[in-house]
Amino acid sequence: MEVQVNTLAGELCCLQGDKAWRALDVKTALQVQAKVPIAEQRLLLGCRELQDEDLLASLELDAQRGLALTLVRRSAAHAELLRLVRSGTQTLSRKWLARMPELVRGDCEIVREVLKRDGVALQHATEELRSSPAMVLEAVHRSGFALEFAAEHLREDRSFVLQAVQANGFALARASPRLRGDPEVVKAAIREEGAAFEYAADDLKGDPDFALEVVSAGGPGAMEHIAADLWEDPHFVLRAVQRSAAALEQAVEIKAEPTFVLEAVTWSPAALGYAAADLLEDKGFLLAAVARHPACLAQVPQEPGFVLEALKVNGAALGFVSKSLLTEKTFAMQALAAAGREALGKMAEDFWQERHFALAALRCDEGSIGRVPKKFWTDREFVLEASRFQPAVLNMVEPEWLKEQKFILKALQRNACCIRFVSEDLFQNRSFLLQAMEANGSVLKHLPEVVRGDGSLVLAAVPQSGFILGFAADELRFSKDFILQAVKVNGYSLLGTPDPLRADRDIVLAAVKQNGLCLEYAAPELRADTTIALAAIATDPQPLMHVAEPLWSDQDFVRQAIRIHGCAMRHADEQLRRNRGFMLSSCELNPETICYAHSDLQSERGFLIECLAINPNALHFVPAAMRIDVAFAAAAKAHVTPEEGARLPSPSW
Repeated sequence: MEVQVNTLAGELCCLQGDKAWRALDVKTALQVQAKVPIAEQRLLLGCRELQDEDLLASLELDAQRGLALTLVRRSAAHAELLRLVRSGTQTLSRKWLARMPELVRGDCEIVREVLKRDGVALQHATEELRSSPAMVLEAVHRSGFALEFAAEHLREDRSFVLQAVQANGFALARASPRLRGDPEVVKAAIREEGAAFEYAADDLKGDPDFALEVVSAGGPGAMEHIAADLWEDPHFVLRAVQRSAAALEQAVEIKAEPTFVLEAVTWSPAALGYAAADLLEDKGFLLAAVARHPACLAQVPQEPGFVLEALKVNGAALGFVSKSLLTEKTFAMQALAAAGREALGKMAEDFWQERHFALAALRCDEGSIGRVPKKFWTDREFVLEASRFQPAVLNMVEPEWLKEQKFILKALQRNACCIRFVSEDLFQNRSFLLQAMEANGSVLKHLPEVVRGDGSLVLAAVPQSGFILGFAADELRFSKDFILQAVKVNGYSLLGTPDPLRADRDIVLAAVKQNGLCLEYAAPELRADTTIALAAIATDPQPLMHVAEPLWSDQDFVRQAIRIHGCAMRHADEQLRRNRGFMLSSCELNPETICYAHSDLQSERGFLIECLAINPNALHFVPAAMRIDVAFAAAAKAHVTPEEGARLPSPSW
């Protein structure tokens, strides 16, 4: 290729280059042909200065003239200073740059070299360079704290700050207060460096929903900066552990509570490694953990005696036994005896000839398919049973079986992934696909795009699994009429619905009427809608936790909610639970609300006596400490007969 080099005075020379050349190769050729030292060369393509590593083939070429570059020469003194800077012979730091004249502090090449070693040196660059996005990003790459010295308009520019925190999460520390409270900016920062969450706004650190996102994205470095009171909330900690097992480490008090830790390892067995040291030394507790989830065995030291006990309480734990232990024949046989059928996949070749041994092996490991004797691949019942946990066994059977609807439907009932192995003829049979959806709704996610755009087929899958709507074609997922049909069949279809339609009142109302728990997936503004919230909790108190916070300050809403579930008062604003008049009127509607009154009222004899006067059924909900109060007991007799007391209901909690 031809490379034409011009100067400001006119054409300098024409070089015969190669597309594999880089800008440095051009400079080398110019040094030979035009006697211009490389250090004094600056090559421009239009208004852009080429860097030594730029590949010529990636540049825009003139079809007629090849590549036209402009050479601008540096002075010899400038070139020498740049050479010294690049060679590292100078003490390149903020102090060195601070001593330089403005001419040097405004030279982008020299300043860039300094910033590569000391990003905070940006503070001594000229105002022009501190206003350059590219220069500031160079500094931020080295030190996120360098953002402090960027021009004010850059620190206030949300788009630029996003780039900065993506380059170095610690740039969040020097972003403007407004942007340190911007969820998107903060999430971008912690994805790059979890510890950057330390510099986020306090409101975000104490927001449970945002904190859960931090747990997912930021790792342990971010979690330690979540507000301390959240780590004292068991509900929050459990949700956090489901996202990251390491979250349990932050819950200093809760991680020492055996009941809670056992619940946590049910969802995330890796959380066992973060339990309190006392629990990890308790053999009984560890066995209980393995009973909850076999993978817990991988989180504790595997002493042979303990492993055998663990296999007795949960044979599936064999899959998590150290391979070094299983290589010992004596121990392997003991493990088989302890674990039973779950252990057979690890046994010697002689065991494979037994049908139930082979099935047990397939359950443990897909790699066992190659070791199963051929005689079993002609046994339909064996294949169907094996397909429940290893659909790939269908690759081993007679091809004609994969064309039989009856056989394939039986396989799909066991495992939706089996659809991947059916014959092409069945994929073209709409009647078969409809039957497949009805057999197992999860089949949808394994089908071609054109099938996932068929509304009737998708609706056939929805009753089986609402979340499957997320795998439907976009034209269905963004159709309000179709989504309305889906949520009326299964409210959890809201989970697979795009965000714009989760904010549609008609859709959300229909969804929560079908299943109140799906209120969790509605848009925030609709979780603050009285009608929708009441529809969600109409039959079940669990959706109460998903009702938007503002409603819990609304007296009318709280009264309607406690008519349905007395435990709704637990979520009411503290000011309402302190309000004597409001709590008395609530007690009249539902005496169970006394259980959730503020502690000041629960300890006030006069208040509780007034509650009894309004609703004698309130006696059963009076705190135990007050019932043994002689004065209260005497006053209670005036309002509640012994017969009434015997008929009192139990609290819903």
